[in-house]
Amino acid sequence: MKPHTKKLLNFLFIFGTLAIVILINVNGQEMSGAVDALRAISPVWIVLCLMAYLLYIGFDALSLWFYLKRAHQPISMGRALFVTIIGLYYSNITPGATGGQPMQIYYLNKSKVPIGLGTSALTVKYFCFQFMLMVVGTILWLTHGPFIAEQVGSSMWILVVGDVYNAVAVCGIVLMAVSRRVVWFLMRLIIRLGTKLRFIKDPDMTATKWRDGLELFHSSIMTIKKKPFDFLLQLLMGMLQLLSQMLVIFFIYHAFKLSGVGYTQLTALAVMLYISASYTPLPGASGAQEGVFSLYFAQIFPDGIRLMALLLWRFFTYYVSLILGAVVTVANGFVPGKKKAAKPDKKPE
Repeated sequence: MKPHTKKLLNFLFIFGTLAIVILINVNGQEMSGAVDALRAISPVWIVLCLMAYLLYIGFDALSLWFYLKRAHQPISMGRALFVTIIGLYYSNITPGATGGQPMQIYYLNKSKVPIGLGTSALTVKYFCFQFMLMVVGTILWLTHGPFIAEQVGSSMWILVVGDVYNAVAVCGIVLMAVSRRVVWFLMRLIIRLGTKLRFIKDPDMTATKWRDGLELFHSSIMTIKKKPFDFLLQLLMGMLQLLSQMLVIFFIYHAFKLSGVGYTQLTALAVMLYISASYTPLPGASGAQEGVFSLYFAQIFPDGIRLMALLLWRFFTYYVSLILGAVVTVANGFVPGKKKAAKPDKKPE
């Protein structure tokens, strides 16, 4: 399948799931209430939601900029923002967010950042974000357990599955840093199983790629271990990035002039939502994000407001990245690997 066809199908899936969510939630009363609620929103809250998104990408770009600067391979903050936006865009339109990091590495390399160093920076950044997600999520779950249980209700199994997935991912990353032998042993078992099940067609090539990736990741972690201040700063950037995105739901809640639920409670529920849906192997976790929001925030946003709250939240946590990424991509004239054909010289008459 051609890349353009895949991208088109991904976009159709993304907007198709949005249409389905709207159709499921639409009825006369809901739509009437949603329109009235939207009209009553002060523009200040919309600006604050946009600022929360800008903080989110800003901290992401800042962590990348700082890592490369400390590695004596600096890039401008503007370039770091560009690479961040491109990464978010391709992560959001590809299944399992698989397209983001390769495109970031590509553009970092165009800025004369070696592929190994670019991969190292993104790997450390990813680990720090996932680690802080687990830490912040655990703290909020322990301190707001009854509130979360009340809101989540019978859907608690979704949260448990997401929490286990994130915990396994973080533990796996830590294990890769501590013991390459154990991880390589597990990788070979997976390759053998995948080969028997015919998921892996070329086990030797797969083993080589995985081994190279493991060695690169291990060296990245060993490098950052020697710089504890840098590591702590990356963790701080990861936490601030996470909390910035969680601010959106807080601003939307107050935009509809609701009260009774505090900042930490809303943040706790928003983080639980992120944990529950982030592992879904779909472009932008589309469908899963909207579905889990409808389940977890059913008691937070009353009928007539819930649909509009969902659409606003999804817009500022997802669709803004698509719009901004598309604009930046088109403005940059991005076509990877494509070279303009040289115009033939005119023959003298």
